[in-house]
Amino acid sequence: MTLPTPVHPFPRSGIDLTPFLARLRQMLEQFSPTEKKLALEILDTPIHLGSYSASELAEITGISNATITRFVRRLGYPSYEHARRQARLEADAAGKLPLPPAAQARANAPNRQALWQEVQTKLHASLMQIPASTMDNLAAALHRAPRVLCLGLGANHLLAQHMVWLLQEGLDKHCQAGPAAGQTVAQACTVLGRGDMLVLFALGGIDELLLPLCEAMRQAGIHLLCMTDSTSPAPTSDWLLRCQHRPHAPVLEVLTDTSAAHSMVYGLVAHAVQWGAKPFELE
Repeated sequence: MTLPTPVHPFPRSGIDLTPFLARLRQMLEQFSPTEKKLALEILDTPIHLGSYSASELAEITGISNATITRFVRRLGYPSYEHARRQARLEADAAGKLPLPPAAQARANAPNRQALWQEVQTKLHASLMQIPASTMDNLAAALHRAPRVLCLGLGANHLLAQHMVWLLQEGLDKHCQAGPAAGQTVAQACTVLGRGDMLVLFALGGIDELLLPLCEAMRQAGIHLLCMTDSTSPAPTSDWLLRCQHRPHAPVLEVLTDTSAAHSMVYGLVAHAVQWGAKPFELE
C-alpha cells in the first residue's frame, strides 16, 4: 500500500520528504549487517517506530541503542525522535499503528492487575456518561410500559435475558427476551403495541436490517432504549446508552466484554426498583 506523503514536521531541518519506509528500502544494501537486520524487521513486521522510544525498540529487536542511533542517522535523520515523528505521521495518514509480534506477545501476556484495572475503567467510563435525569426517565418508562421486550442476538441475548430476570424479580413486570428459538426478530416484536418498550442490546454493532424495524417500532408508538458499545452506529432511539467493551489485550478480541453492560442493566433496574413508581407519577 502506498502511503500518502505527510506534512513534514521539520520544515527547517533540511531533511528531505522521502517517506520513512521508502528510505529503508533505498538504503537496504548500504546498511551494516546489524542495521540491515533491523531494517528488515521493520519492513517485514512491520515495527512502527512511532509507537516506541529508542530504548523500547532496542529491547524489542535485541539491538543496542547506539546501533539504532547510527541507523536513523544513516537514513538522514538528525535523531531517533525525528525519525519517530515522521514514522508516526505516515502511520496516522495510513490510518493504523501496527504492533510487532514481540509487542503483541507482551500485550497478550496474562496480567491480572491490568485486567481488573481495565474492567474498572470501562465500568466507570460507561456509568459516568449517564445523567441522573436519564436514569430517572428510564425508570419511569419501565414502570409505565405495559410490557417490555428485551432483544439481543448472540452475547447480547444474555444481556436481554439478564434484564428480563431482573425486571420480573424486582418489578413483577410483564416482559420477555427475544428472539426465542426458531423465531425471527420481527416475529419477536409482534407482541409489542403502543406504549410498550423495546430494549435493544447491540454491543458489537447492529444488523442494518434491524434499522427499519426499529424505526417502525417507534412510529408505532413503542419506546426504544438501545444499549450498544462506544463506537458502533445505533438506530434513532428514545434513549441511547453506550458501554465501553474493547478488550485490553489483542488476544481477547474474540470475546465480547459485556461486564459494563451487565452492570448498567443492573443499575437501571435497581434504580427503578429503589424509587418505585409513585415519584414518577408527578411528572
